[in-house]
Amino acid sequence: MKNRQEQRTAAITHRVRETLSLLRTSDIPGKQAVRAEALLKKLEEQLITVAVIGQFKRGKSALVNALLGEELLPVGIVPVTSAVTEIRYGTPRAAVRFQNGLIRPTEIDQLAKYINEQENPDNHLGVSSVRIFSTSPFLQEGLTFVDTPGVGSFHKHNSDAAYAFVRESDAVIFMLSVDTPINEIEIEFLKNTRMFAGKFFFVVNKIDTIDDKELETYLDYCRNLLRRLMDTEDVTLFPLSAKTGAGVERLKEKLLQECETGIREILCESSRLKLRDIVIEALAQIELYWKVLLMPPVILARTLKQMNETLDDFRLQAEETIRVLQADQKVIVPGLEEMLDARTNEFKLALTKAVTDIFGMDYHYEITDLELPDQAKNNFEMPLAEELGRRYIQTAEGLCDDLQTTLNRVLLYRNDSTVEVVTRIYELNRMTRQLRRTRDSLEKKEEL
Repeated sequence: MKNRQEQRTAAITHRVRETLSLLRTSDIPGKQAVRAEALLKKLEEQLITVAVIGQFKRGKSALVNALLGEELLPVGIVPVTSAVTEIRYGTPRAAVRFQNGLIRPTEIDQLAKYINEQENPDNHLGVSSVRIFSTSPFLQEGLTFVDTPGVGSFHKHNSDAAYAFVRESDAVIFMLSVDTPINEIEIEFLKNTRMFAGKFFFVVNKIDTIDDKELETYLDYCRNLLRRLMDTEDVTLFPLSAKTGAGVERLKEKLLQECETGIREILCESSRLKLRDIVIEALAQIELYWKVLLMPPVILARTLKQMNETLDDFRLQAEETIRVLQADQKVIVPGLEEMLDARTNEFKLALTKAVTDIFGMDYHYEITDLELPDQAKNNFEMPLAEELGRRYIQTAEGLCDDLQTTLNRVLLYRNDSTVEVVTRIYELNRMTRQLRRTRDSLEKKEEL
């Protein structure tokens, strides 16, 4: 059995590596190439992510605290969690990552202001995720434990964040609660999650609020429904109370056992599902590209003109940024370098959105992680604002020029070389055929 699992791990790793090489041959599926690269790293390093997901107010944060044996996450009577929170093993510390790439270290007891819906309503701070390190023995096996915002609340951005993270999950703790039956929101979320996760643990919380007879009735109902939804008889429920701790130890033992003996099996299955999604997404991206490419020449020319005008506006916005931040002076401004780096990331995000809005296609940029500088850094080591402003303008103009050139090349605009046009179309058709074969082979788990 072990030898069989090793063969399967090698097979899916080879398939991911092969797909990554294929995706890298074109500018079109750039976003999918990045996803494939991250998937390959996870397989090679045997990294596993266990996410706690479900509808809002099911007690997800309270369960995470109970499993870790410490009060790391804020809990409350109203919907609380507004951002994905990753927890790993290590020296206790925490950091907040913002959507513009900025990473801000913070005290663990200060996390509520970033991940609490009441203190960060509608995520107006632009938090991308929070990472916490803990010495909890539960994390020692190398797993990443994740608390996600609940779906189905009034706060739509919480549901969006939860759905977005589903793709990253290898194993899932799906939270249910005895105070309400499984509803349509949970069923839809479960179906979505099933497309990406390789292992499910179904938890029924708040058992301290009902008697044993009511609990049995509820468990029977859930078990039968989940068997139909998951299309398997192998459904195990973990009734517990995150509040009192009843039943938590049984779940913890099962999770640790799976991470010790079944990590390869979980990773293989989750990687198969994720790779299939990457391939499907890449094929959809190519389909969008063909629609753009097959536009009537007059419309294509008009669309490219609109994009070029948008890029000119971006160039003007970059110059305005320098003026507003006074980054054109012969002075030293502490923190200006990091601020302009963050603006560069925001510039990339805006360019990506512009391409999507105008062409309907993705255009991927890497968002650079920006650690806050050492406060002890000597002012004499800092560049003048004028130099930083010059660098920012050059970077912004370079991004615009590169995007303009890439779009013209990819869309074969004003290309007089018949050989180059035919070659590009041939290579794209070849990629499409290979991606379709990969997609079809990944549909069946047994083929790996």
